[in-house]
Amino acid sequence: MKLKKKILSVIPAVSLLTLAGCGVSNDTSTSALKSQESASTSHVVTLRYMLWDPNEEIGYKKSIAVFEKLHPNIKVQIEQYPWSQYWQKLQTEMAAGTAPDLFWDHVTYFPTFVTNGQLLNLTPYIKQSHVNLKQYYPNLVKQYEYQGNIYGLPKDWDTIAIFYNKDLFAKDHVAPPTNLTWNPSTGGTLVKTAEQMTVDKNGKHPGQPGFNPNQIVQYGFMSYNSNQSFYYNFLAENGVQVLNKQFGTQVLMDTPQGVQTMQSLMNLIYKYHVSPPGSEGTLANGGANAQRLFEQGKLAMYTDGDWDLTPVVSSCKFHVGIALLPVGPKGRVSVMNGLSDAIYAKTKFPKQAWELEEWLASPQSEKILASGGYVWPGIPSEAPLFAKAWAKKGVDVTPFLTESKGKTISFPITQNWGQAENAIDKEFDLMWLNKVSPQQALQQAVQQADGALAGGQ
Repeated sequence: MKLKKKILSVIPAVSLLTLAGCGVSNDTSTSALKSQESASTSHVVTLRYMLWDPNEEIGYKKSIAVFEKLHPNIKVQIEQYPWSQYWQKLQTEMAAGTAPDLFWDHVTYFPTFVTNGQLLNLTPYIKQSHVNLKQYYPNLVKQYEYQGNIYGLPKDWDTIAIFYNKDLFAKDHVAPPTNLTWNPSTGGTLVKTAEQMTVDKNGKHPGQPGFNPNQIVQYGFMSYNSNQSFYYNFLAENGVQVLNKQFGTQVLMDTPQGVQTMQSLMNLIYKYHVSPPGSEGTLANGGANAQRLFEQGKLAMYTDGDWDLTPVVSSCKFHVGIALLPVGPKGRVSVMNGLSDAIYAKTKFPKQAWELEEWLASPQSEKILASGGYVWPGIPSEAPLFAKAWAKKGVDVTPFLTESKGKTISFPITQNWGQAENAIDKEFDLMWLNKVSPQQALQQAVQQADGALAGGQ
């Protein structure tokens, strides 16, 4: 689910204009369904299926191998491109009318695709096949709904939790961070624990006489400019809403509580000295640096999504622990996001494409993916299989599952969110560099983001 996985990409304006000229009426799905019902299926059809995560691709190959045995007249060609290339290639092929039959969809791009008629309306197929939508997490189904119709079935989900170095905590004789609290005034036990795990070259901790913030060799926590993986969760825990509603046009982060939250996150760097410098946490560096420092044993804990379990755990030479997010003023709140498989509106094989879509969202397929530890399944009843798979690897991932059952928020879903997000990112980088105050950053970010959203209506 990579940023969903990392949500830092932007839909180029030129691509949007190109896509807008390629609109297809949603009504075509019904007529396509009827025409395909009478089409001959004696010949073999090859479907193109595009995704971006190489680790998950392994699991999907296993699932699709079973699908092809059950559907001998359908072959599936998997095309894997890294996140940094995926969206540009997909949009280019859509503009040319040659997009893959199925592809992974993300909530950042879904609004543009659906309003431009690029996605096949799955509602008539769901009804004809009697797919039980109640078997999925309801919030995941809602994410890919537009004007009462469904444009993708849930394939997976992710939440955010604390990754921590179990060996470091044991060595420093500090209790594992399994039940932390956070408040924007004092930082709560999150800050206290981070202080215990922050050490300068002389073995001093923040607050101790002689501690040198310019010679830190081990940091306790990481404050970095990553919305889904970091600050969205803290904003929600302080009662701050990012977007006014799904497909809304107002960003709501510039409230007193929003300013208070962001100031608290800056305090981790500039007041408490428990986080690496702000330059390490800017948009271009933050996520990569957080993982790098953690894997090098220089960072005791940081927040991340479960999509990074495989790359992080496989790279670490120490035991990785997963802990729940700290409890804030409004409780513990995590972003819960999910991907769907979308069908291209212009596919030449809508019937066969639906058969693959239905399979990938079925209990049988999701069981294969979950039991292999590839993704948390979109069907809750299959979730224990994912946890069991990781338990065999020595990692307890149940905090992610616990959070999925608690308070969650969705990633913002609206047209032009990519452009709005880009404006926010730039202003927040200045804040992380301590060049502007949280109040100034939020005011400018919201103003520019609202302008971007208004331009898409």
